[in-house]
Amino acid sequence: MVNSYSLLIKIIIKKILLISIVSIAVGQNTPEENKLPKKFDSLNDNQKNQLIVLLRDAAKLVNGVRVQESLEKIISAEDLVIDYAPLLNLKGAAYTKIRDFDKAQSAFAKALKIEPKGVMTSFNLYEMYFVKKQYKEAETSFKSFLKLNKDIPESTSVLVKYKILICALKQGNPDQAKSILDQFDFLDDHPLFYYGNAAMHFQNDEVNEANSWLIAASKIYKPAVNDLYKDSLIEVGWIENIE
Repeated sequence: MVNSYSLLIKIIIKKILLISIVSIAVGQNTPEENKLPKKFDSLNDNQKNQLIVLLRDAAKLVNGVRVQESLEKIISAEDLVIDYAPLLNLKGAAYTKIRDFDKAQSAFAKALKIEPKGVMTSFNLYEMYFVKKQYKEAETSFKSFLKLNKDIPESTSVLVKYKILICALKQGNPDQAKSILDQFDFLDDHPLFYYGNAAMHFQNDEVNEANSWLIAASKIYKPAVNDLYKDSLIEVGWIENIE
């Protein structure tokens, strides 16, 4: 009886092994494999909808003050997909919000690898050099960005030139900064002329003169535009963040 029972166990084990081998041969996924994140193109409609909902909720949280909750949503989304650039961009934005620039940079770099022609992805990645005060790398990257993306909106190209101007100042190249500033004047649709002059004065510790340019800009341009340009001055340390 014992021998018969042992023989039965051996037969069952052999059948299990045979089924496993056949499953691998025909490409069937094990339950563990089904839980692994997949490529975006292989997701079914339900999974894609689930991903969209997670990203929408996470984006709302990033734009608010609940960044940690946003990261939890993003991590849940990463359990679904491994190669979705918008997800990695959002992850980078979340880490930028809490000033974890190394993790943000890593996320943007992965997104750019997936989507090499992503214009804003590359801008976000190069911005990490700027906020980490790696001005030489930032300047080189921003110049390359402008050469490779000649069709970007004027507002974006002017903002990038403004950042290059600041990079030049921080590296002790005022003549290069002045050559950029000379391309603009007080009638432009974008405030580089005002903020560029302010940056020149801040670099020379002429705070009152710099603030005069900021006040003038605030009377001409919309608050959102002013905030965008002020942000670079904050990152450099020339003005305080009053939020």
